[in-house]
Amino acid sequence: MDDPKDPYSRENLSWNWWSRPQFRPFSGRRGLRVPPPPGPAPKRSKAEREQEKRAEERAERFHLAGLTSAGVIIMGVVLGGVVIMVVVELASRH
Repeated sequence: MDDPKDPYSRENLSWNWWSRPQFRPFSGRRGLRVPPPPGPAPKRSKAEREQEKRAEERAERFHLAGLTSAGVIIMGVVLGGVVIMVVVELASRH
């Protein structure tokens, strides 16, 4: 028999809800959550140094590519403005 007040009935899903948000300390976080130990940082390995060097070179390439594409956009806008000014000038003289 189905009791409407039964918390585990198929119609009553309140048993599946929490009365308050559940605390999950390791969900959605990356990296360490504790501060590093005092003292000097440990020396990085050769692989870590090379990886950082490659990352800096990659960032510089992306920065140059971004400047190049920004320059293309700006020059396109300037060229479009010049074309519009020429068309307006020719239309006003005629």
